[in-house]
Amino acid sequence: MLPKLNIKENKNANLKVFGGLDRRDKISDISFTDMTNISPDALPAIKPREPRKKITNLVVGTTVCAPEITSNELSSFTGVANNKFYYNGKLIFGTLTEGKKSIADFNGKICIFPDKVYYDYYPNSETGVVGNSLVSMEKTTTVKNAKFYSSSDEVTGSYTAYISSSSADFSSNFAEGDSIVISDCSKSDNNTVTTASRKETVSATAIVSAVVTAVTDTKLSLVLYNNSGERVGFVNTTEANPITLKIAVPDMDNICVHNNRLWGTSTNGEYVYASKLGDCTNFNSFQGLANDSWYSYIATGGRFTGICSYRTSVIVFKQNYIHHIYGDAPTNFSIPKQTYGGCIDGKSICEIGGILYYLTNTGFYAYSGGEPYSVSPQLNVKYSSCAAGTDGRHYYASAIREDGTCEVLVYSPEKDVWVREDDTPFIDFCLYNGKLYGITSDKMVMLCGGDENFTWQTISKRFTYDATDYKGLSCIWLRMDLDNNSEVAVSVSKDNNEFELCHTISGGGEFSVYRVPIRFGKCNSFRIMLEGTGNATVHDIEIKSYNGGRIYG
Repeated sequence: MLPKLNIKENKNANLKVFGGLDRRDKISDISFTDMTNISPDALPAIKPREPRKKITNLVVGTTVCAPEITSNELSSFTGVANNKFYYNGKLIFGTLTEGKKSIADFNGKICIFPDKVYYDYYPNSETGVVGNSLVSMEKTTTVKNAKFYSSSDEVTGSYTAYISSSSADFSSNFAEGDSIVISDCSKSDNNTVTTASRKETVSATAIVSAVVTAVTDTKLSLVLYNNSGERVGFVNTTEANPITLKIAVPDMDNICVHNNRLWGTSTNGEYVYASKLGDCTNFNSFQGLANDSWYSYIATGGRFTGICSYRTSVIVFKQNYIHHIYGDAPTNFSIPKQTYGGCIDGKSICEIGGILYYLTNTGFYAYSGGEPYSVSPQLNVKYSSCAAGTDGRHYYASAIREDGTCEVLVYSPEKDVWVREDDTPFIDFCLYNGKLYGITSDKMVMLCGGDENFTWQTISKRFTYDATDYKGLSCIWLRMDLDNNSEVAVSVSKDNNEFELCHTISGGGEFSVYRVPIRFGKCNSFRIMLEGTGNATVHDIEIKSYNGGRIYG
């Protein structure tokens, strides 16, 4: 009787759907270990991203923001470049400090921090002219021979407090409802106390809020409050030396707009501030009213990294913590909980479909109000910073690795996949009329709609078929749509060696099948690389292989 033969079955890989980028050591057949300029839109088919459109050149771009919304695409830059602010490509007078900027549009006023300035793109109500300069949120005036007077009657409830000076021009600097900070008084009890740190203490009689109730050229009527919200008064006196009156804005480095208030985080990591309702310059009005300004301690350690408006609350981030601020007025603002899993770069925060996405110390996370969860274990890279944006469907992240190199990654929440575009070092993004725009230090681009020429690439996993036999390849079949003047090159690497070109397929063909003959054998593993130029869509890949003998180590 003849001995029974051990027949080795040939194993083929039929890839009908494709996943995204996965850099882990062991991945599924449909994922890719590397890719360049691939779009998430066509998945589970493979397709290059859309060409980008260059909008304008920049000089040392820092931050981009959206101008007043129109029905057109952006054709010019609005934001900060070379420490200057531009609106629709027009230079606005005023120089900014160096460093990162946080920008928010508050009812037509584009606020820029930590500089505490704004640009108003609406016409002046009196002149009908749009200004061409940055306006300081803070306003300071010096008054000579100022008379301080206060009186109150506990029985009748009458209350009077004012500052007067015959040489003053109060009406040119202040208006009813302004909150002012008073300093340089010889009688220290007449100075307004502002706290910027929990290390500072405030006495029960100190004035923490001075709100203008009436104003003339020579007289400023005020109502004064202490730290408990109780009315207090001046020490009646006349100051021989000049005093300073100022509309003061806290030192903040992250801002956002929520429910008609400007919100911000202190640079020292201790306070969160909210402006008076409808007034982005008023942070010191504490009269016990619903439209008052507000502030609160944040007890966790470390500096703030970001802030955003999210649903019905404001979310404040530190490196290790998330803080929710609920409520719609100072009387009910509250911070009821803190959550672990903070953000390391506020520019990475984006909301898509009611979920926040951002960068942490351990990768990209998603947060919807419960516990944050990772969405990027497959990236397998640690990033130190990130600028992100969204087109409403996808999360675009220009992420900086610890070695300083950059890569542009795109996450599709709908498909739960990542793809990689390229290494363009975008430093900020903005969404305008459904189109996503990004800036580098030297240019502004729209991330779709252009005629850019580029190459794309995908690299497969190391195929072993989970078998310890030698393998060989005979051919690869591809079903593709190829535009005219498009090309796709097919290369193969065995046992992690250099890729060798097998064949180049030229377009155009619609939903056509192509056979790529391959001749090599005896390898433990192999990889497939597709490289292309022009528009192409890869629908299916079938890898024909054969088995050899057992591998003995």
